Amino acid sequence: MNNLKRILATLLFIAIFAVVFSRTSHLLMHKQVEGQWNMTAKIVGFFNEKRDSFDILFFGSSHMYCAVDPSVLEKETGLTSYVLATQQQPLWITYYYMLETLKTQSPKVMVVEVNMATQIEDYMDDGTNYTAIDPIPFSKNKIDMILASVPKGQQRYYIFNIMKYHQRWEELEKLDFERTYETKTDPAKGYVALTTADSTVKREDLSKVTQVKIGSEKNIAYMNKMMDLAEKKGFRLIFLKTPSNATAEEKMYYNGAAAAALSRGHEFIDYNTDELYKEAGLVPSADFFDRRHLNESGMNKFTAHFGRYLTGK
Repeated sequence: MNNLKRILATLLFIAIFAVVFSRTSHLLMHKQVEGQWNMTAKIVGFFNEKRDSFDILFFGSSHMYCAVDPSVLEKETGLTSYVLATQQQPLWITYYYMLETLKTQSPKVMVVEVNMATQIEDYMDDGTNYTAIDPIPFSKNKIDMILASVPKGQQRYYIFNIMKYHQRWEELEKLDFERTYETKTDPAKGYVALTTADSTVKREDLSKVTQVKIGSEKNIAYMNKMMDLAEKKGFRLIFLKTPSNATAEEKMYYNGAAAAALSRGHEFIDYNTDELYKEAGLVPSADFFDRRHLNESGMNKFTAHFGRYLTGK
């Protein structure tokens, strides 16, 4: 009986510690919850959505979150969607995001933006990592994400992020304590609207760029993990390069990603090709916030065209 009491007391202590630790971590962590770049609120908002409410899930870097507005896509196709993109989101973090979403959603399609196929290093900087990892609920999947994303010796700062943020006590603001975003959904469903146009944007002729480059081998390894997951779970997986006025060298990396996808029979579509760029009606000087990112005008054109690709119309 005494042993049972000790076990129950230990379990109760662990449960209380976990709750206190979690609440303190969320209090102290850096948050992006206001204005245009409210990425914390956008990712957390996904977890407040109803179960099995999305037909399509989009993943990737900033090239993705400015390219698709789920409300426009639904109007064009009738398909519901959410954009789970963060700044410079590497393909290995994308994979663990995909696993995380399958806990509550059963999408017909997952779309992975491959801008980060150009990444040649095996790890990203702390700012990129914390932005993507912090909003994810604590679980084995989050720990696996950290182990894949952070070098040994630094992983404890992500698993126990209170070690990273303990000096923020004096910086805390009202929003840190209120954290109303924790119970809300994101009205934009992950989309970031960029409204201005850079009239100086131009694009290169990539029609003769057929060379293949591979960035980090880790990129290909995680693309294969994504394809394994799609084949196991039965969803349609599309690797996508949104319009970004790519350079010739970037195009070589996208060709490498295309080769990996097509070798296993999965879809790859690159909107930097002349054919698709023109079919979508994109104008460099009018449809881009900067050389790499679509503005709202470009998003509307791209979303309409890609919607037709998705539905086969």
